Amino acid sequence: MSEEAKWYVVHTYSGYENKVKANIEKIIENRGMQELINQVVVPVQDAVEIKNGKKKIRK
Repeated sequence: MSEEAKWYVVHTYSGYENKVKANIEKIIENRGMQELINQVVVPVQDAVEIKNGKKKIRK
């Protein structure tokens, strides 16, 4: 196998990103694949939401 890391993208429903990440990490642990999988990342972005005149920052 190549020493170079490969990237994969998993499409999920909005709001389920962290649940999918947790499931992937659990599978990695159960199958002993820690050496094969470097990192599982969920990109997040801060969004400013104004409701009733109040600013809220959400991810």
